[in-house]
Amino acid sequence: MFVRSHTILRVVACLSAACLSASCNTSDARAQQALADYQVASASNDLQSARQALLDLVSAKDDVSDYWVQLGKVQASLGNQGDAFYAFTRAYELDRGNVELLSLVTQFALRTGNLEIAQSRAKDLEVLTPDDPWVKLTKASTAISESRFDEAIAASDAILATDSFNPIAAVMKGRGLIGLGREKEAVEFLRKQVQAQPSDIGSLQLLTRAYERASDWKSAAAAALRLQQLSPADRDNSLLLIRSAFLSGNEKLGRAASARLLQPNADVGIIRDILDLWEQYWHSPDRLGEAAKLANSAVGLERKLAYAAFLNSNGSPDAAVRLSAQAATLPVTAGNANANAILADAWSRMGKLGPAKSRLDAVIAFDPGNTTARRSRAELALRTGNANAAVTDAQSLVTLLPQSAKDRLLLARSFAAAGNARWADRTLWTAFQDIPADEQIFAALAQSRKGSSEAVQELRDEFARQRDQKLSQGLL
Repeated sequence: MFVRSHTILRVVACLSAACLSASCNTSDARAQQALADYQVASASNDLQSARQALLDLVSAKDDVSDYWVQLGKVQASLGNQGDAFYAFTRAYELDRGNVELLSLVTQFALRTGNLEIAQSRAKDLEVLTPDDPWVKLTKASTAISESRFDEAIAASDAILATDSFNPIAAVMKGRGLIGLGREKEAVEFLRKQVQAQPSDIGSLQLLTRAYERASDWKSAAAAALRLQQLSPADRDNSLLLIRSAFLSGNEKLGRAASARLLQPNADVGIIRDILDLWEQYWHSPDRLGEAAKLANSAVGLERKLAYAAFLNSNGSPDAAVRLSAQAATLPVTAGNANANAILADAWSRMGKLGPAKSRLDAVIAFDPGNTTARRSRAELALRTGNANAAVTDAQSLVTLLPQSAKDRLLLARSFAAAGNARWADRTLWTAFQDIPADEQIFAALAQSRKGSSEAVQELRDEFARQRDQKLSQGLL
């Protein structure tokens, strides 16, 4: 989304006039160079270089609205919605009379989830241009946030009446239909929208999530695969594709979707996320051989150790030893702490409890925040009947990784083993609130409530509400 040529000319003219005068200063010269760099990047369709040039431009001259507008457009083209919102907001602060900018600020406030700001700007926009679609879309989004789904559908229909395939209105209507419990109607509407507008990513995302919500894993996998082709950098969708593929029984697709991301130099975080999915949803023993093969080709120790941790957790500690032993030297240092933690965890699972405990103690003494060592020592304490020690390490884990469902569950198990059922239940309930819509936490909490059908139903209703709240996140 590069700047239109007439706007480029206006920006050039602005700087040229300044630099032709005797008062041309250093900031003007820097700005002129940045603008020249931007024009080169624009001509070659190099968005990243264009972004950097525009950042340099607003750094040199931060009081020119046009510069911020162009930066906002490039940020939006790169998918940086939050940065685009900031740039358009800054532009509007410098040019309060610009209705187009007001509409952009409203739009990106809505896209980034700043509903309160969107509502405020939409009120201003409605006074100036009451037919601006972002006024109606803000009303629809507000209605959805307040569970007034009929109003959301009505506002969306008002837009669709004149713009049949408006992608944002389609998402709003689909979300409203789901909110009213008309899931089949929503799926059919979104399916037709995507069929008519194959590039409508938002509607396809909501359709994928609707299939996920209905546990229609085959359809979810097919939709997620199609979405991946349109938006290959969408990490959340790629993870959903892997999950739904394995849940639908399509192991071939799950492995292929995993392999696309598990490159030798893949981000360590994505490696761990995918391996977590393998642990939960891919139950074939083939996963161990695949993990070992990928570990051998992975670049760098930390990537290899991510695979080693998975192998440890899934019954192959000997493979984890081979991956970690060479690096797990003593004394413990910043460079070898994780390797030592993985090796000690493997020893623990192989029955070498004394050496495992000694090495884990050494790692934690050096680095109290080492989560692998904390988790392994807590599990070792549970295996050896020292539940109170397990509680201490699991509490530290939850502090270090507050969004980790498996560590909340470990803490709950530790409390239960220590005979403190009340705190085990409280841990699960707190986790249910802090990590909404997590299936593992929901299942554990439901199990703890199984004696009361009424309590289980209330829990199911709350879980459904949590899932519904996540339906619209990131779709605009």
